[in-house]
Amino acid sequence: MKTIKNILIVLCVILSMTSCLHAGLDDIEEYKGNDITAVSRVEYRYISDEISSASGQHLVKNITLGYSGCVIDTKSAIVDIPITVPSNFPESELPNLSASELVVVVTISTAARIEPIGDAPALGVPGDWSKPNQYKVTAADGSSKNWTITINRLDQ
Repeated sequence: MKTIKNILIVLCVILSMTSCLHAGLDDIEEYKGNDITAVSRVEYRYISDEISSASGQHLVKNITLGYSGCVIDTKSAIVDIPITVPSNFPESELPNLSASELVVVVTISTAARIEPIGDAPALGVPGDWSKPNQYKVTAADGSSKNWTITINRLDQ
């Protein structure tokens, strides 16, 4: 009885590891897009005076900055982001606000990947945006384009 049970288990394992796919399927074309398509978010992060009741540590706060009027030029591979400070920005943090400590998040083409070039900051973490930063966007098909992202104005 135990032998029959073991044979059935082995048969089930073998059958569960088979595939219905057959060789010779058509190849699907890979995405060719290597563009930055939108600016998703620009924010400023700071350590507040508030203390977390759970950890006893100061809370990190973030303020989303205004970035309307962004220019994304796909031919020149340039993104210009004009930044405005919202009215709810804490007065005590205004002296600390500078382009050298901003977080920028962008949207790229489907199935593409993006990586910083040189000393450009990683996207999504605080970095130095007081200068133009370059990024390489690589499409799924392997083609790539170097982009320059600039914070061209910080209006307070």
